[in-house]
Amino acid sequence: MAGLLLTDLIDVELLQKIQDEFSKYTGMAALTTDADGKPLTEGSAFTDFCMNYTRRSELGYKRCVASDKNAALKAMESGEPVVYVCHAGLADFASPIMLGDKLVGCFLGGQVRISSKIDEEALQETAEELGIQYESYYKAMENTNVIDKKELKKSAKFLGIVANVLSEMAYQNYMAIDKYRNLERAARSQSHFLMDLSSDLHKNMSEWISALQDVVKNGSVDSVMDVIDTMLTNGTNTYSIIGDIVEYMKFSDGNVALYETAYSIYDVVQAVVELEEEEALQKGIRLSYEVSDSVPKLLLGDGGRIGQLLAKLITNAIAVKENADTPSGLRISVSAEKDSYASVLKISVQNMGEVLKTEELNSIRDYFSRGILRLQARENVNEMALSIVDLFIRQMQGKISVNSNETEGTTFVIELPQLEITES
Repeated sequence: MAGLLLTDLIDVELLQKIQDEFSKYTGMAALTTDADGKPLTEGSAFTDFCMNYTRRSELGYKRCVASDKNAALKAMESGEPVVYVCHAGLADFASPIMLGDKLVGCFLGGQVRISSKIDEEALQETAEELGIQYESYYKAMENTNVIDKKELKKSAKFLGIVANVLSEMAYQNYMAIDKYRNLERAARSQSHFLMDLSSDLHKNMSEWISALQDVVKNGSVDSVMDVIDTMLTNGTNTYSIIGDIVEYMKFSDGNVALYETAYSIYDVVQAVVELEEEEALQKGIRLSYEVSDSVPKLLLGDGGRIGQLLAKLITNAIAVKENADTPSGLRISVSAEKDSYASVLKISVQNMGEVLKTEELNSIRDYFSRGILRLQARENVNEMALSIVDLFIRQMQGKISVNSNETEGTTFVIELPQLEITES
């Protein structure tokens, strides 16, 4: 919902039309504002007192905006329309337009008097403060409608019904926008995945063909052995890519369910580290891990998926290590925090030997927030693995973040809500 405006959810022309019809029905002025009290529409049936005097003054306009915003906040707190007297002495009423529990706008009505008697002393003081000629200001006030308090409350109640309809419209339109964004994100992610897949497979096949051509030319035993080594390496890479294809397509089609069982995160981390340790050492990376005492011994969740996404982050960190002669460390830290009935599992993968460039860091962050990933600076970054990691985490209702600096290297942090299993 962050950053959404009322006009993103409801067309301003429709707001104007609803507002105009309200004014025709009640005979009162009406206005629609944003959450800060600034007008989104043209005032309907605005009085001469407000339009040509009070709001024409710079100070008067600021006071009107502040008064409207304050009324909207009071209405939001009370949950019903609020009747109030504005800074210039007219009776108004306000009802908030909500998006869930967030204020996105306000529907205002009124600009009437509830007493035929004008407080001349207060009006003169306001005129002086706003720099308005008093006699003209007084005549404009005299020309405003006087309305019974009961009628004012009836109109305010009707305004509340209109505002509730607008709130429901805003919510339904927000849900439609959110669904569209999710579909757009999925389409971008799938497009990126397929391009990355095509590039990786093409690279592997090109290396195979090149190696085989060398064998045909040279025919030596050494060249044959080199080709076998190359094919084994690329074959392993290709097998991994195909595995990722299967996982990705299953998730994209919604065919993969989580297998939630009792598991120990300590056992999961230990198994993944042991599996990746040898390859890491070949690249000069020392793997280490620590599981905090804050982590429950047993959790209910998909330990297998958590192990997979952890392995992919480790594999990716190993892949980007360019110089095996320069020692570095990869540290996995696990902690947990209680959140209502759940335990939020926090898994940190810190690569102390890697610092991302600003554009790389921003690109990864952009992907995790909007599904856009463009990493061209690092040839070995497995962007496809990040796609799989992102899918796993979203499937488990979690979130992921990344930070990178000269002091601490690059750190991915995964947060996953899990249920604690207490031993009986």
